[in-house]
Amino acid sequence: MKKLIFLTGEDMLDVDLPIVKEINATNNKDFHLIWVVVLRGYGWFKKDEMQAFCQQNNIQCVILEQIGKLKNPKTILFTFKLLKILKKLNADIIYDSYLGVPYMHFLRPLYLKKELFVVAIHDVVQHHKMKDKMVRTFYYTFLMKTYLNFHIFSENQLRIFKGKFKGKRSFCTPLYLKNFGAVVQSKLPKNKDTTVFLFFGIIRANKGLDILIEAANSLGEEHKNFHVVIAGKSDNWDEYDGMIRYPEQFTLHIGNVEKEKVPELFANAHFLVLPYRDVTQSGVLLTAYNYNVPVIATKLEWFEEYVEDTVNGYLFENDNVKDLALKMAAAIELNQSNYNQMVGSLKSFIAQKINIKDIAEEYVKFFKSINNHE
Repeated sequence: MKKLIFLTGEDMLDVDLPIVKEINATNNKDFHLIWVVVLRGYGWFKKDEMQAFCQQNNIQCVILEQIGKLKNPKTILFTFKLLKILKKLNADIIYDSYLGVPYMHFLRPLYLKKELFVVAIHDVVQHHKMKDKMVRTFYYTFLMKTYLNFHIFSENQLRIFKGKFKGKRSFCTPLYLKNFGAVVQSKLPKNKDTTVFLFFGIIRANKGLDILIEAANSLGEEHKNFHVVIAGKSDNWDEYDGMIRYPEQFTLHIGNVEKEKVPELFANAHFLVLPYRDVTQSGVLLTAYNYNVPVIATKLEWFEEYVEDTVNGYLFENDNVKDLALKMAAAIELNQSNYNQMVGSLKSFIAQKINIKDIAEEYVKFFKSINNHE
């Protein structure tokens, strides 16, 4: 039996949580799994809650708390502590979705061999106008050049990865559905008298909220039977707020959204709108799918893997306000029966394409291949 460590940072806890649970429950003969979790105190997950989850699911865990910003030199001390713990655990495989920006993997050779690592890369290419984009690009490029084994999360990113980094070993699986808890009261079938569009998540330039606001402004000239809910944190909200011409059509939740409020936000929405200018993958889409909410998204390669236009959602041309407004109008004009049919198509897609057992099995298959790979 091989010792497998999942090393997870707080940003990726919702990604790794269902996978760790599934692998631990179904592969006890193949792997002795230890989950090393690094919390930083800014997210939805608390130490006592994680400990309780691991205890309930018989998962051996080590939960650490990292204090301070990533670029704080004091983080080096935490990095040494983490590397010493990993070395002491003496793993055969370390699946790393923490990545330890910006110090860990420069210090890793002092403690661990690179052959032990499977590195999870969500963004082979960094997003448009991403904060600290140059630092992230440098660090991620260093990882992809240095290590041998990788997990890539979408087919389009895998093609880019293989084109840039020859001779690396990799596997590709999608993210699993993101579940933030049950809805207190079922909202389905949702009344279509007023169509509710939701924008959810951290507001950045590449996510195109300005496109959605302009499309809603255009719709507001002729339609009143719709509403736009915006929920997420923004460092420059005043710029977006000034764009809104029909404030009565909007409900705003600007700032950190509490985990307990997420299910109701999606339960009350008819459509999630993702007007992104670029995308590698979207946890927000998978949250919507967890709550059976269809998506209106930009016609980008990753979204096209998940959204079939007019069947289980809508696709519109990138950075095109007019086209988004047309798709939103089509969504508004769906009657109750046709909307329910779209939700049914979405449920069928999820059942066929996003299965936790199949996804976890791809991890296990790759981990086993590493053991046999010289």
